[in-house]
Amino acid sequence: MEVRVYHQKWRCEGPKPSGLPSCHDRGALLRRLLGFIGVLAFALTAAAPAAAAGRPSRPPPNGDELASAIDGLVPEQLAANEIPGAVVTVVADGETVFSRGYGTADPSDEKAMDPESTRLYTASEAKLFTAVAALQLVEQGELDLDTDVNDYLETVRVPETYPGRPITLRHLLTYTSGFDCDVYGWSQWRVGELPTLEEFTGLAMPDRVRAPGQLTAYNNFDFVLAGRLIEIASGQDYEDYIAEHVFAPADMDDTSAGSASTSDTGTLPPPADGFRPTADGQETTGGHLSPAVPTGADVATTSSDMGRFMTALLDEDAPLGEGLAAQLEDAQFSVDSTMAGVGFAFERRSIGGHTGVTKDGDLPGVHHNLAIVPDAGLGIHVAYNGDGVDGSAFWAGKQLVRTVLDQQHPADDSAAGGSAAAGSDIHPDSRGDSKGKDASDFAGSFEPARTSESTFARVSTLTAPVTVEAKGPRQLVTSGLSDDPSQSTQTWAQIGPNRFTLDGGDQILAFTAEGNMVTSQMPSNSFEPLPWYETPLLHLVLLGAAAAGLLAVLIASPVRAAVGKMKGSRERDTAGARSARLIAWLNSVSLAMFATAFAIVSADSNRLAELPLTGSPTLSFALNTMSVMAALTLAMLIFAVCSWFRRWWGLAGRAGYSLLTLAAVVIVTISIHYRLIGVPLTVPI
Repeated sequence: MEVRVYHQKWRCEGPKPSGLPSCHDRGALLRRLLGFIGVLAFALTAAAPAAAAGRPSRPPPNGDELASAIDGLVPEQLAANEIPGAVVTVVADGETVFSRGYGTADPSDEKAMDPESTRLYTASEAKLFTAVAALQLVEQGELDLDTDVNDYLETVRVPETYPGRPITLRHLLTYTSGFDCDVYGWSQWRVGELPTLEEFTGLAMPDRVRAPGQLTAYNNFDFVLAGRLIEIASGQDYEDYIAEHVFAPADMDDTSAGSASTSDTGTLPPPADGFRPTADGQETTGGHLSPAVPTGADVATTSSDMGRFMTALLDEDAPLGEGLAAQLEDAQFSVDSTMAGVGFAFERRSIGGHTGVTKDGDLPGVHHNLAIVPDAGLGIHVAYNGDGVDGSAFWAGKQLVRTVLDQQHPADDSAAGGSAAAGSDIHPDSRGDSKGKDASDFAGSFEPARTSESTFARVSTLTAPVTVEAKGPRQLVTSGLSDDPSQSTQTWAQIGPNRFTLDGGDQILAFTAEGNMVTSQMPSNSFEPLPWYETPLLHLVLLGAAAAGLLAVLIASPVRAAVGKMKGSRERDTAGARSARLIAWLNSVSLAMFATAFAIVSADSNRLAELPLTGSPTLSFALNTMSVMAALTLAMLIFAVCSWFRRWWGLAGRAGYSLLTLAAVVIVTISIHYRLIGVPLTVPI
């Protein structure tokens, strides 16, 4: 609460202002002033905690109810989703009001999870540390948010792919750089072999695929480059700067960045492993060691330390820097101006009717969720040391955050609908301006802007497409947008010419003039429309038909040869025709081998999430088998042409071979589109 006293001066001569005592009543005036000052002093004293924090007054958290809600949910999550353990910390009004561990840190020895001592890899939550460090250096004048990053870089330069459109630190911290999303092989090194951050910045720099400042597209390299700028501006290694200027001021004594901080000094215990469920129990995950430290790789913390970090951000006099928390959390960019969008590293969301900021952190076997809700004075952190069945830990963290908020600060239903939009003048009930575009105008397939343009991770748009369908003139049904695994589709009601609100929720879906789609439930990502010839459904139909035809040869050719041998019939084909048949059969074998290898790596979705980081011999085999298939398909094209000129077989035989060749071309073309093809005779990782 903020109290302001306005003073008004007047003179004794002339008429007095209405309602004020005359100059002859100075004693009465003095008594009134003294009384007013006494009341004011009491009010200020009573309101001091709220005024100091700049937050509205609110009742303190009910510890028993909070513990009951969390104790009732987390053990159930662990059991239902096969997650070994979790740690939860809740802070409110400058204090830790709840901190508890559940389950085991290591299933093999049943060591309990402890929020004070169990150190887990932070994953992308560490991007917050990078953003804090960058803003500190901006405040010191060592960095500028809107200067071309090439003005700072020394040995590595960002290509000028878009002349006159340089990438800036602001772009890096808001996921709007336009770099391709590529983390392939980021964890391929062993301890002692890691390149420096400067070296890694040059090795890992992806292509620029769009001009900066156009769309939000979550990108890890943005923070690699931001970390390198921190090194250049501060003259310190990233790990040293973070330890001195972020961890120390926030009293995060059990947090470290970089393997050297634990392996060389031995002052902190090594981080606990992450796990994924298998048929034989829990399996240790990899992909945590990487030179990409500013993104959250090889950064470890405890839940209690994250509680201290949240407390620092909720304090207006934060030890991290005056006004830094507000700058970190305030809206910095949004594709649609009526949505909350993103802050620096933070995503701005409507959480149970409250406007808050969140940051997830996900590495193989480790999943974090951090939420700060300033108007509730609340910070919530949860971390799981397991993927859970089908990656369920990702949603479990969001579920816990919502549970705590609903229990401690129930949302005002009347205000919930608008909380997803920052500064929006659109209300869920204002249907008056919904004329203009019919819902069907927005139907189609969309591709996440963060989709990799260069690695096999692009195949996710084929296996998990984002689609929009019209349901009547004023409704849309979407698939692929929901974080909740129990909701495969979502229904949206139109509230404006290009805006929709989620049925039963407080989220917004909007379409830009260029046709891009954005949603308040994914602030750090946006979606680009696909032309009809790139739609996943079309590709799946073509792949299915082409594969069926080509794989039929795998069985038909040996059967045909065996039947001919049994009948004693003599092969009348020329050498060229026999070679053509053999190449077609070998191509079908290659396809079968590719399909088998890819099915193996795709069988476990948790394992598949690790492969881009670490690589896999099976994956490399699959990708390079497709390379062999591409070469065989080229040979088939030559033989198909020859079959018509040299009249091999009959008309039906030549037509059949040409159709098989077309099927092979379709498979190879679609594989190239989804980057399911490797460099011939090489192992990428």
